Amino acid sequence: MRTTTASSAGRLLRPVGRQVAGLALAVLLAAACTSGGSTSRSTTSSSTSSSTSTTSRSATSGPTATSGGAGTTTVALYFVRGNYLGVAHRAVPVTSPVGSSALAALLTGPSGTDGPAGLSTAVPAGSGLLSLAVDSGTATADFTTAFATPGTPGEELARVAQVVYTLTQFPAVQRVVFEIAGSPPATFASGAVKLTGPLGRLDVLGALPAILLENPAPGDTVQGDLHLTGLAAVYEAQFRVQLVEGVGTVLVDQPVQASAGSGTWGTFDVTFPFTAAVGSGTVKVYDLSARDGTRQDEVDVPVRLGS
Repeated sequence: MRTTTASSAGRLLRPVGRQVAGLALAVLLAAACTSGGSTSRSTTSSSTSSSTSTTSRSATSGPTATSGGAGTTTVALYFVRGNYLGVAHRAVPVTSPVGSSALAALLTGPSGTDGPAGLSTAVPAGSGLLSLAVDSGTATADFTTAFATPGTPGEELARVAQVVYTLTQFPAVQRVVFEIAGSPPATFASGAVKLTGPLGRLDVLGALPAILLENPAPGDTVQGDLHLTGLAAVYEAQFRVQLVEGVGTVLVDQPVQASAGSGTWGTFDVTFPFTAAVGSGTVKVYDLSARDGTRQDEVDVPVRLGS
């Protein structure tokens, strides 16, 4: 069997256009490693008839966990939608080391509105966390042997990416070292994905969809303003968003401009106001085919409208 890196394993499943995006960020990763730092981009929103926000975000880190009730915080859990990552939100206990509650919730798997929203997991049943330690930006996560159950190359990459993205949403974590039953695995699962060193977000780009919507997530409440954040690698850095009320009324229908595109990954952080509504709704993000204008790479996220 041919052994591949984490990023190249995912590209076995990806269209040619997205392979170009992965290769472009591989160059950025090499530059970042040479300089000893991470690569950052500034997100600039496009001008539309609706108000948008401009926020500096890093392409190598995720959304910051937010405070929930007493002793809890709301975090992002990176599950799988189809072949690529998708995001759910959870309120979890505040723990030390950072990320241990989020990782425990990730291993528990999707629940509630996650399944109807198309979210599943590539983490094998019976996988458990033996320990988690964070030191100087590196999280060392030790899993039970079930986590190393062989799967397809795409499944194994998605499994690793779920952990990397969930842990690196926290500012204290930039990279993840994997251990199985107390030791770094000489061969992980089928051997398609190599875990010979720390992995950051740029190392597992093959697990990303063309549009990774990190906010809102399934079941979130959207009231007054639709706030979108995430990553995208789409033609000319532009895609579209719709917010559709349960009965079919379109409340928002706008273009979204990412910070980069056409071969590179960019971030987006935009806000669109909409007329007050109560009930169920769906956020739809998609890009248009450069060939015939049809929708592609669509992601639908069910949300609650109103208070």
